[in-house]
Amino acid sequence: MDQAEFDIRGIIGLIRRQIGLIVSTIVIVAGLAALYLFMQTPIFTASTMVLVDPRQKNALDPQSQVSLLPTDNARVESEAEILKAPSTLLDVVKKMDLVTDPEFGVKLSTTDKLLTFFKLKSEKDIIANPERQVQQVLNNFTNRVSISRKGLTYLIGISVDSADPKKAADIANALAASYIQNQVDAKISNALTVRDALSRRLAQASSDINATENKIDAFVNENLDKVASDSTRSDISQMRSQLDQLKADSLGAANVSSELTSLAARKDWASIADQLNSDAIKSLQSQAARIEAAMNGIDAGSTKAADLRKQLDSLEGQLSGQVSQEIGTLQQKIQTNQEQQDKLRSSLRQTVLSSNLSNDVMVKIYELQQESQVSKTLYQDLLQRLRGVEAQADLQLADSRVVSEALPPNSPSSPKTNLILMLALVGGLGLGVGLAFLNENFVGGFTSDQQFEAVTGVPVISSVPVLSHAGKTVSDRQHVVDELVDHPLTAYSESIRRIRLGLENMLRRKFQGQEVKGGQVIMVGSAVPGEGKTTTAVALARAFALSGKHVLLIDCDLRRPAVAGALKIEAENGLGDYLALALDTQSIRQFVTKDSVQGLEMILGTKKHRTPTDSLIETAQFNLLMELARERFEIIILDTPPILPVVDAQYLATRADVVTLVVHWASTSQREVRSALNDLKTTVGDDLLIAGVLSKAELGVGSYRNKYNSYYYTSPDA
Repeated sequence: MDQAEFDIRGIIGLIRRQIGLIVSTIVIVAGLAALYLFMQTPIFTASTMVLVDPRQKNALDPQSQVSLLPTDNARVESEAEILKAPSTLLDVVKKMDLVTDPEFGVKLSTTDKLLTFFKLKSEKDIIANPERQVQQVLNNFTNRVSISRKGLTYLIGISVDSADPKKAADIANALAASYIQNQVDAKISNALTVRDALSRRLAQASSDINATENKIDAFVNENLDKVASDSTRSDISQMRSQLDQLKADSLGAANVSSELTSLAARKDWASIADQLNSDAIKSLQSQAARIEAAMNGIDAGSTKAADLRKQLDSLEGQLSGQVSQEIGTLQQKIQTNQEQQDKLRSSLRQTVLSSNLSNDVMVKIYELQQESQVSKTLYQDLLQRLRGVEAQADLQLADSRVVSEALPPNSPSSPKTNLILMLALVGGLGLGVGLAFLNENFVGGFTSDQQFEAVTGVPVISSVPVLSHAGKTVSDRQHVVDELVDHPLTAYSESIRRIRLGLENMLRRKFQGQEVKGGQVIMVGSAVPGEGKTTTAVALARAFALSGKHVLLIDCDLRRPAVAGALKIEAENGLGDYLALALDTQSIRQFVTKDSVQGLEMILGTKKHRTPTDSLIETAQFNLLMELARERFEIIILDTPPILPVVDAQYLATRADVVTLVVHWASTSQREVRSALNDLKTTVGDDLLIAGVLSKAELGVGSYRNKYNSYYYTSPDA
């Protein structure tokens, strides 16, 4: 329970510390979403609903409609796929003229634009390709159409997206209408195909009837002499003679008719007159011959020639009429003869069949009659079916119908403003929390005590605010280190005393129940340069001295000593000089400088060393110095070099009872601080006491330590 409560508090603390980053992220993401929505063209979606009736429909027999229940599901799915077919969509593209439509029409792709930019192809050549135009428009149209079955029902939804709501509705309705019309056309086409097949079979059946009838006639003719000789009827021979005469007359009339037709086509009126021996035709032909003779001596372009040509055309028209009349008479004669032949042939057939014939003849005649009857029955059946199919071709009904036409939508379907903004807020919140976590634990600097403790596991004993006078930041080191003495009641001075209190409590707990021999060593270090480590060390030393402690401050940064510069002191001898002397000539007093604050003495640095300084710290001289310092002072403060750039601080940490790690507020990266802490613990061990101090903190009005400044703290300008 305690662990869960700790985790919840940690999350709440993280959000509180990084609330600015989280809110900024949400605002940025929401702003980008709003910009996206502003730049998008609203898209409207119109939908129509089509019902697929799986029953087989027959307009001529409505009672015969049946449902194919086992295949209903497959039928509806098949119809949905037919709706998606390119042929169906292409019909709508052509009917709606979408090729020239600004929205669905031909546009240059990115590749085409590059080709035209580098003049590899001209825009005219790209657009002039008709197949490419149709394919591109079809692709654009396909991307804007959505067709799907509604669950397991017989309904198919057709949705079309367009920037124009009316156009979306029109296209959706046109697609449904085209699909239904194609369905009817397919049925009609199937019916016509069946009709053509039946027509071919009917013609074959008619030919079979004629063949069987001819077989019967041939058999009768073959046995006619035998029947006439065996029969006592004398009319058989007479009917046969009449039939032969009629055939001869028909053949002669047919020949005359054919010859007249040929002569009329050549306008050989004289031959026609001789063939028919007609006085009327001869008279007309004579008049035509005289006019033709008269035209031979006349200029073809004269008026008389034109009059004669008109008379000749009139005579030829009369001749054609007479010839046609004669040919019609011959055709009528042929038809009459044919009817008489059919009657005589039928009479002969009946006479033969009613005569006393042998069994073999009767069996043969019976077979021929049955064959003829079968052919006639088949012919009648095919003819009936043909008439039914022809009627169905004109009365086909679609198996689908529109149950809900598309109407122009009132609001756009895309972009979904509310959803996108809500997702942007949620996504921005998630991204903001993620960035806050990264900034808290990996990237950004430390901006609060709680954050520092949550990330590093090291307690923060104080946050030292930026020193300012009259609203202006004080950057001079001497003024900063003198603040505690000159203005002891400011927030800065209080934060230094808080450091002293925190270190005293940590040391008290560390040595609780133990006998403390000699002074206690406090190391003041930082991960990188520029953290405010030296000013903090000097101010802390003065705070201990002001509390009545005997304090020694040692500037251990042999490469870049800074304490003397901060105090504006020029020391003659420094730590480097002390470590350079022989062991038997050590005299610590000549290297100690007293501060203006009573109780504080210092060993300063005088010059930069260009030699490895870690070897000087590990010498017997430095060991002796630390022993003497512990004997004579209560508090020894070591101002060390930065931990990461050089190793000196790690060696010095082994001599410290507690390490004060100074971290620049919101500046030093968390990675560097964790690396410095890892180096210290690797060298000294996990038992090393470490206290964190956030320097140069910009405490806002929300900080509880800064909230009551006006009541408890005194301004330096007061």
